[in-house]
Amino acid sequence: MTRAALLIVVAAALAAAWASGLYSHLTPERVVELVDRAGVLGPLVFVALFAAAELVYVPGALLVIAASALWPPAVAIPTAYAGAIAASLVVFFLARRIVPDGLRERLPERLLRHEAKLETHGLQTVIGLRLVLFLSPAVHWLLGASRVSFRDYLLGTAIGLAPGIIGVAFLGRQAVDHWHAMRPWALGALALLLALALVRRVRARIGVS
Repeated sequence: MTRAALLIVVAAALAAAWASGLYSHLTPERVVELVDRAGVLGPLVFVALFAAAELVYVPGALLVIAASALWPPAVAIPTAYAGAIAASLVVFFLARRIVPDGLRERLPERLLRHEAKLETHGLQTVIGLRLVLFLSPAVHWLLGASRVSFRDYLLGTAIGLAPGIIGVAFLGRQAVDHWHAMRPWALGALALLLALALVRRVRARIGVS
């Protein structure tokens, strides 16, 4: 499939997710219901659902919470971990295929210096991003569009996601029970993180330290 066709498919998926109300209706309870219907194929359906959800910017933490409601920790943690790795790889390879090399060359010099660190200190950078931003789909896309090696991306993602997956899985049962109360706060925190990231990018673009 050509780069343009892939870009159209991804844009169409995002538009369809938005138009269908997926972002407002997909909750941990809904994920549990969908996976329960799959029976013995539940774990495979969960991994596929995880990858699809991250592709259309549904928070991955929601899927980890759902895993903790579906299975005991011994099953929930490896299943959620497999789903998170699968999701990160799907988006990574899409970004590598879609984003043209010429676009990277047009980045501001300051951003290019930061990207260069991904070549020399890729593993440490990816681990740090995962520990701080966890399953943010934006991280998948940005790293996929960067020049970080696949080895550093995969290993850094595997290491950096592990603490968050384990922590969210153990706390997930309480999160499911109180999801409707937590949702406004979770969305507010996400909006704040996005705003801070935008401000930092603008400051870097205009050269403000």
